[in-house]
Amino acid sequence: MKDFKRSQRLGDQIKRDVAMLVLNLFQDKGGNIPTVTAVEVTDDLRYAKVFYTVPGDDERRAQAKESLARLTGRIQSELAHSLRVRRMPEISFHFDTSLEQGMRILTLLDELKSKDNDPKN
Repeated sequence: MKDFKRSQRLGDQIKRDVAMLVLNLFQDKGGNIPTVTAVEVTDDLRYAKVFYTVPGDDERRAQAKESLARLTGRIQSELAHSLRVRRMPEISFHFDTSLEQGMRILTLLDELKSKDNDPKN
C-alpha cells in the first residue's frame, strides 16, 4: 500500500472544508455558487491553490473571482479554526480550465469522427 504525502492529505481536507464554506457563504448571497474541483498544497505546506469552476458565462466567472478574492481572508480564518495544523497554508483561488479543455477536446474528436463518417471524403 502506498503512503500518501502529508500535503496530499491536507489538500483533500482543505478541499472538503473550503467546498462547504463556499457553499454556505454563496448561498447566503444568493449568487452563482463556485464548485471546488481540486486543491494543490506545496510540499512545505505553506501554500494551497484552490481550483474552482463556475457555470455560466465570463461575467459570472468574473463575479465569482471577485467574491472569492473578497472572502479569501474569511475562508482562511475559518479553515485555520477547523484544521489541526501547526501552520495554516496560505490559500489562493484559481479558475479551473481543465473542464473547458476537456470539452474542447471532445468537440474536436466528435468533429473528426463525423468527417471520417462523411461519404464526401
